[in-house]
Amino acid sequence: MNVAQYKKKLKNFSVESSIEKSVLSSSDEIENLNRLSLSKGLNSRGKIVGYYSFFTQSWAKKNKTNKPKIAGSKYNFDWTGSFINGIFITYKNNIITFMSSGMGLAKKSRFINKNKLLGLNKFQSQEVNYKILLPQLQTYFRKHLSK
Repeated sequence: MNVAQYKKKLKNFSVESSIEKSVLSSSDEIENLNRLSLSKGLNSRGKIVGYYSFFTQSWAKKNKTNKPKIAGSKYNFDWTGSFINGIFITYKNNIITFMSSGMGLAKKSRFINKNKLLGLNKFQSQEVNYKILLPQLQTYFRKHLSK
């Protein structure tokens, strides 16, 4: 195939729709990166959000949380599971946005937003771009050219 033939084939290739398709097909993997950070007590900037107190530890034992809350340990953000399991992404205008269906009432929602709990740190963003999305985009591109 010569350059003119490649050029003709590429006119029908939509980078935007290929990226959207890649993001949506990888949504579970991308969302799990956010969950992983939260399980380690880290926000989307890679910073520790806080540590459990003795009061929280005793309250959590009475309420039978999904994961234990041990005084002095980093937050794990899994009390009932509604926030961490409710994490999902949307993709619009070339931006991946993280949300959760378990944001709770205003106080919980403010805490989540203030502490930047939803999203990925720089390292995770690079992982999404280069280890998850790039190989898929390369595959889409090759398939398109081989038609």
